[in-house]
Formats: sequence, structure tokens, C-alpha cells
Amino acid sequence: MLAREAVPASSDPFRAAVQAVTAGDFFRANELFLMLAEQDDHEAQFNLAVLLRAGKGLPQNFVRALEWAWLAQLGGVTRAPEIADSLIDKVLPATQADIASRIDTRLRGRLSRGDREAIMQFVVFNRTILERPDLETAYIWSLIGAALGVQLAIEARDEISTELEARIILSAQDMAHQMFLDQNMGSLFSSNPLAVR
Repeated sequence: MLAREAVPASSDPFRAAVQAVTAGDFFRANELFLMLAEQDDHEAQFNLAVLLRAGKGLPQNFVRALEWAWLAQLGGVTRAPEIADSLIDKVLPATQADIASRIDTRLRGRLSRGDREAIMQFVVFNRTILERPDLETAYIWSLIGAALGVQLAIEARDEISTELEARIILSAQDMAHQMFLDQNMGSLFSSNPLAVR
């Protein structure tokens, strides 16, 4: 069930983590996947969620597993939503809100550092992960992403606009324009090319 099970031979930490799983050293696998997950390796985030949900190597922890599963989902790991969905009913709504708050903080930090990959993750987060979707914020960041040429931003912008009232669209466009200029986003995000997946 782990992502990237067939890893080319090398001495990278991900391969070492997969080898630890194969050898049954789940504690070491958790350590390695955590190190990579903290660096926004989405497949490592997924694998960490799998291990934490199962309680392999560390005591079972649905809260941490859900947080890593959501982050992996935002990073495009296709099997992550299945793991997240299996955990939703096991985590109290207030705790889910706490997790969402931590993810929001994490993504905003990445955005403030000019991480282009975080733009669409923040859009998706505001559209799908939050209990009450924040379509206005998702729309603002899809506008910014589209202006920067971020993949899928135009499609997201156009889809979200069909769900918003005209007055909210116009206000959000003004806000996105002002944020873009005030924060010099053209320069901020230009030195951090979008990772193509």
C-alpha cells in the first residue's frame, strides 16, 4: 500500500525508508518518512499516514495519520483521499478543525516563501479539505496562480467563479490584484519554478 514501492537503487532516504518497511523495521521507516514528510515529500506523507493509521512502528494515531493523508492528498497522491476518508469518522470535528488550521499555517508559510507548488495546494485545501469551503480564498489564489502561469490554475479559477456571486468575484479580483502587487508576487514566485508532476 506504500507509495513508490519500486524505487530505483540508490542511497536516498526514501529508498532507505521503503527498505526499512520491507525489513519490518517500522520505527526506522517512520523516522525516515517523517523527515521527508516535513520537507513536503508527498509520497512520504502518504506512507507516514499509512503507518500511523495501522500503528506500525509507532502507536496508532488517527489524528496524525489524517493530517499527513490530507497533506499527501493536496500534493496529488491519488490514494491519499481513500486513507483520509477512512479516518474522518475516527477524528472529532474540533480536532479536524485543528488539523486544518495547522495545514493552513503550513501552506501559508510555503506561499510566503514563494513556493509555487503551494499555490494550487492552497486552492484545493480551501475548496475541498475545509469543513466549510472558503471559495473566496480559493478563487483569490487561483487568480494569482493563473497570473503566474501555474498549471491548472485557470481551470480552477473558472470553475470556482461559477460558484460565486458577481460582487464576491469582483471584490476577490481586486484583492488578488492588490496582494499580487503589494507582495511583489511576480518576483517572489519567479525564483521558485513550479515542480512538474
